[in-house]
Amino acid sequence: MIGTGNSGHDIAQDLYSSGAHVTLVQRSPTLITNIEPSAQLAYSAYNEGTLEDNDLIAASMPLTLARKSHVMLTEQSKKFDKALLDGLAEVGFKLDFGEGGTGWQFKYLTRGGGYYFNVGCSDLVARREIDLRQFSDIESFVADGVQMKNGETLEASLIVLATGYRPQEVLVKRLFGEEVAARVGPIWGFGEGQELRNMYVRTGQDGLWFIAGSLAQCRINSKYLALQIKAIEEGLLPRARA
Repeated sequence: MIGTGNSGHDIAQDLYSSGAHVTLVQRSPTLITNIEPSAQLAYSAYNEGTLEDNDLIAASMPLTLARKSHVMLTEQSKKFDKALLDGLAEVGFKLDFGEGGTGWQFKYLTRGGGYYFNVGCSDLVARREIDLRQFSDIESFVADGVQMKNGETLEASLIVLATGYRPQEVLVKRLFGEEVAARVGPIWGFGEGQELRNMYVRTGQDGLWFIAGSLAQCRINSKYLALQIKAIEEGLLPRARA
């Protein structure tokens, strides 16, 4: 299994549960957080108050403050997950905690990957029930499997590439052409205005809008996107972007 994001771990665990001898190959450091309770810390505020109020608070938080809060959440999750993280480090798993220690949510917002919500596969790796290798130690792929730089050959009957997804601008180019893609520019991640680029707002291509993310994000931002479209249709905003 090439790749240690959510997809790589989930497929590896599924193969293992079906009786396969699985080797997980890590290409780059990966953020690991237990699904309970660590990954839920970001939504702990929702335990009190109304859904609508908490959505508004989450959506309106300035980016600088959001970064600081997620650094604190990440430090707390590291304490909760210490036994697991120590076990992974012992078997050579390379850990990462996001840019500036901001954790999984900012990885999600900037690149849409690079993390795994542990629902059991990390425990299998830490217990050596799923083997771990580093991609940097691979010399080449051969007919029988993988040739390692130390001369060892790892036999493999199946190699699965779980190496990520292409960014949305690639799909825009494929569907609408290079000119539209150039007008729109990068999608997702943070731009100069410290807001998500081309997400929930008018893009450089009139009539083309994007909405993505989790239910928590789409639940509130879909309303604001709809209000912008309604304002255009009602003549409150110009139909063509300045």
